[in-house]
Amino acid sequence: MRVSRVFRMSTQPFLRLSVLPFLFALISVQAQPPDQAGTPGISATIAGKKPVFAGACKACPWGILAKVTAEALSDYGYQTQICWVCWSSFGPREMADKTKPVVPPGAFDNPQYVEPPPDAVPDISATSESNLIDAWNGTGPYAVDGKQRRNYRVVAVVRTSTYMLVAASRKSGITNLRQVKDRRDPTWIVGNNPIIFSYYGIRVEDLKARGGGIMPSNAAREKRASADVFVGTGLLANTPEQRSWYEASQLNDLVFLDFEEPLIAKLAEEPGYQRSVVPLALFRGVDRPIPTVMRPNHFIYVRDDAPDSFAYDVAKALDEHRKLFQVQLEPWYYDPQTVAVSNVIPMHPGAMKYYRERGYAKEVPAVR
Repeated sequence: MRVSRVFRMSTQPFLRLSVLPFLFALISVQAQPPDQAGTPGISATIAGKKPVFAGACKACPWGILAKVTAEALSDYGYQTQICWVCWSSFGPREMADKTKPVVPPGAFDNPQYVEPPPDAVPDISATSESNLIDAWNGTGPYAVDGKQRRNYRVVAVVRTSTYMLVAASRKSGITNLRQVKDRRDPTWIVGNNPIIFSYYGIRVEDLKARGGGIMPSNAAREKRASADVFVGTGLLANTPEQRSWYEASQLNDLVFLDFEEPLIAKLAEEPGYQRSVVPLALFRGVDRPIPTVMRPNHFIYVRDDAPDSFAYDVAKALDEHRKLFQVQLEPWYYDPQTVAVSNVIPMHPGAMKYYRERGYAKEVPAVR
């Protein structure tokens, strides 16, 4: 299996500042002795049909997938417990390392989105393909851990439309990101994509030297929307990860910029990304189709020690309740042609058993 060079977009932390003191007591501890990778086993939560799902906030993409999975599984007698604070790199770490969820700093700044996490090790989780490949390879935000995490197994690949976008405020006069490098006026940017920055020679230290920089993600809504340049993946939804586009396209007069072909090719080489076109009128200011890349695939996954029967049940429940994906905040969709296609991280054999029965997958050896 190839070990891919991975690019990981910086994730905007959606919640900041202090956490209620008593919640800091929920520290990361081992809830059960670590098994050898691949050792058959069943957690007490799965055995009791109360699996723990490491999701994200209630309005976050992976929190939405947690909600859909829990609702789908309920018809099969499962009472899924959801961690609403297992976002970003927390979920993949807690899943692989079998540690209980921690409460990230600032988690309860928006209490309507979260709840204290279950006091148990997660059994199942969701994240983007690119994020899980980073964890698998020990790259991106996981490089500081100094290890690879190879005990993930994918249960279902679900899709959405998250496009790479670049825009500038009309009043900035910027019509091409090449202008940013030598621009004398202060330039404030929302987002930080290392591949795009490198391609156009944009350096954060240079921005700061001219009185600009990267706009803090916890800045006030109007302040964020007043930036000069916006870079990153987006769609029209007021999720914490995407809301900067939602806000800026309404509060600012944006000019959406074209991507040069060599840059598109470079971005499309990264795991989890593929060529696409931003559709006309996706946002206010998108006055034409714009060739770009998108990040379509998100994984619902377990560890390699999850019972085949559990992975089978999850795969079956999601398929039989696929209409749930159509009525969520983010435009998710279930595609039988891609639900069992993971090019780097292996599919779980229990899930593959279901997909082969349904004709969604070819007869190929499953990896334990």
